[in-house]
Amino acid sequence: MKIQLFALAAVFALGADRASCADTAPPSQAFDLRGWKLQVPGPLEVKDLHNYVSGYFFLYHSREMCFSLDAAEQGTTPNTKYVRSELRHIPDWTVDGTHTLTGEVRVVSHLQPDKLTVLQIHGITPDGDNAPPLLRIAVNHGDLYAALKPDSSGDNTDMVLLKAGVKEGYFKVAIVVKNGQLRIAVDGQEKLVRDLSYWKFSNYFKAGLYPQATQGTAQVFFRKLKAE
Repeated sequence: MKIQLFALAAVFALGADRASCADTAPPSQAFDLRGWKLQVPGPLEVKDLHNYVSGYFFLYHSREMCFSLDAAEQGTTPNTKYVRSELRHIPDWTVDGTHTLTGEVRVVSHLQPDKLTVLQIHGITPDGDNAPPLLRIAVNHGDLYAALKPDSSGDNTDMVLLKAGVKEGYFKVAIVVKNGQLRIAVDGQEKLVRDLSYWKFSNYFKAGLYPQATQGTAQVFFRKLKAE
């Protein structure tokens, strides 16, 4: 009951836009979240997501997993100036194996600037420190992009348009890494193929709401999410 009251208070404190998607049910009622942990402003890491719900992370209409943020909030994770409400898949892996991340996503953004990341392949060093994000699936001003590192330095980023005009409707994304090759499909159509033999880091998947902004509000909804 205390968690539900906190969720309502946090949502309504951020105004009508965020309150409109308020629901106090935990996402674990509709999604298998074993193997995931959650990062929210604080920064706070939530490792047990069974029955966890807050204003940052809740079930909407009993079927959509909602991530919600005011980008002006404090409490970022290290090495970034942006807050996040984002799942981190716990297993780490290398590009030599076979790994997939699929989701059905929609975005409601009032960010300034209007930029946010919904899916990631994030690098990690052997001692557990953050390496560059190999891939971000991002919505920039209403268009869907892949932000891909073309080398292991982390200094450069290739921006590849995946779909124009996603607006607030659902889109499907499938990310497949197999035997050193990356493939990305959007709404069933292959949009990007890239050799990853240059990538020296281990990796993990992320999903949720990571704004590249410090003003405005946003919500990201997942109808489906699966990592293998």
